[in-house]
Amino acid sequence: MRLLKYKVNKFRSVKGTDWIETDQWTCFVGVNESGKTNLLLPLWKFNPADNSTKIDLLLDYPRDEYSKIDGERKVEPFIEVLFEITDEELVDFNTKYDEFLNPEESDEGEDTPKKELPEKVELSKFLLIKKDYRGYFYIHVSDEKCQEKTEDIQDFIGNKLFDEICELIPKFVYYSEYGNLDSDLYLPRVKEDLARIDSLGGKERMKARTLKILFGHLNLNPDEILALGQENKPNNDPEQKTTEAIEKESRNKQERFAKIESAATYLSSQFKDWWTQGDYTFRFNADGEYFRIFVSDSERPSPIELESRSKGLQWFFSFFLVFLAESKDNHRDCILLLDEPGLSLHPNAQTDLIRFFEQLSQNNQLIYTTHLPFLVDHNSLDRVKAVYTENGLTKASNDISKADKEKKAIQPVNAAIGITASQSLLVGCDIVIVEGVSDQFYLTMIKNHLVSKGKFTPKKELVFIPVGGAKGVKPVVSIIHGNNSNLPISLLDSDATGKQFQQSLKQGLYKGDNDKVIESDTFTGKTGSEIEDLIPVDLIVDSFDRLFKSEDGLDVDAIDTNKPIVPQLEKFAEDNQITLELGWKVELSKRVKQKFKSNVADDLENKWKDLFGKLQ
Repeated sequence: MRLLKYKVNKFRSVKGTDWIETDQWTCFVGVNESGKTNLLLPLWKFNPADNSTKIDLLLDYPRDEYSKIDGERKVEPFIEVLFEITDEELVDFNTKYDEFLNPEESDEGEDTPKKELPEKVELSKFLLIKKDYRGYFYIHVSDEKCQEKTEDIQDFIGNKLFDEICELIPKFVYYSEYGNLDSDLYLPRVKEDLARIDSLGGKERMKARTLKILFGHLNLNPDEILALGQENKPNNDPEQKTTEAIEKESRNKQERFAKIESAATYLSSQFKDWWTQGDYTFRFNADGEYFRIFVSDSERPSPIELESRSKGLQWFFSFFLVFLAESKDNHRDCILLLDEPGLSLHPNAQTDLIRFFEQLSQNNQLIYTTHLPFLVDHNSLDRVKAVYTENGLTKASNDISKADKEKKAIQPVNAAIGITASQSLLVGCDIVIVEGVSDQFYLTMIKNHLVSKGKFTPKKELVFIPVGGAKGVKPVVSIIHGNNSNLPISLLDSDATGKQFQQSLKQGLYKGDNDKVIESDTFTGKTGSEIEDLIPVDLIVDSFDRLFKSEDGLDVDAIDTNKPIVPQLEKFAEDNQITLELGWKVELSKRVKQKFKSNVADDLENKWKDLFGKLQ
């Protein structure tokens, strides 16, 4: 099952969000105290991998409404999540459902449906799952727009099949730096914390959880390690020890050494497979009532306490343990929730972390929060969500361009774009100025397609910088253009606004470099075109129709392919009373990028090659 979107109803500082779309990896950006954590925690408590984490009315219900809690409020869903199930899961589910409806033999005690499914509603690929403050799931057949097609299907399918569906729901693994391990562990305190882990809260619980995983995953028992290291000193006089007692103590210490040495070797090999940016070796040392963790690497071969190494390594090691333990076996398809990762990492290491996240997301969906510009991937702004506060409450927006009036939430995004532009100039990348984020999404998609097909081999990396419309080209180019650097290429739409600013640029900033101001008409073969006219028409129409459904639906045959497509989409929306809000083209480009399968007609692909030949 794949997480498509979710909304939080009432959880701490959140009192209702819009539907938050998720991808294979998703980034929440916002300032401190904006409530980013409170968008991760309800997902974690929706279906936690550690099984011991529960929703807690006292801690998790909005505090200003706590006195109003009654039976009705306990059954209200604190979160709603839309999942898409695989074709195989759907076939298996429908087969079992048919068997449930038409059993060959009626066994006493078998589930029987309390209701029949509504007419014309079939079990589909989309399931909307809710969870209330009592910990109960409610599952509804839905569509991609989160419109419920049934009531809670437990009444239709019986308890057994309902439980099987609940088992398919992905587990969520949550991690924050509060779970980072110390290198010096006092075993009696470890025993005490592990014994009362369920009663701990906040930071103490997060650290105890990592401790539990450390010892559990490595099959080390703190009681045993402590007992094997104890020495018997009769009357505080070592000379009164018998030979048998000495031999037993020696044997116990050898066994303890063998256990922890074997565990450290095993852990080191796993860490090397997982984190390829360094060759680290871990060692454990049990000394009396203390258990210590040491780390060495190829550059610093002498073992040093974990706590004396960088905060970044402590974070990676502790997260590695949690991920390794909670994502194994039936949790292998879990969804990772990382709260403010990489805070203590150098910017270069934060860039490495982005690449590491991409590697992780090949097998696991990933959602993380940040306010660091180096952890915002400028090439995937469609996966960035803005988090901000409004009247003291947490809000989230899929459209980073309209997050809030002051745009504080998206300052890391703006910084990331600026940093990328500066770095591109310094390392010799080619910058291409485009009008908007949607243009960036489309052109990145086209570039990746051409490179993967061997139809385009860039001499330098092409970086697309959106500037918020044609009028933003001049100020942005002025900032990134130094005395010793060339002007970047600016690719503008050929609509009326684009034409106006093309002339202004050619007569001013780009005077003498007119060939670096290019327009979409040159490559689309149309008049007044935009970048959307370089995208397969059927893909644009299908994505538009899914986003903005009308009664009749938009048919690809209704589009005149000789004319610009955007005005035709706007006219269709007007005729069908569909409101296209500010930023609708960005939402459309996100959907197109997600649905693109590299099926492109030869003539269109040739236009793409001509465009990127010019950009280079």
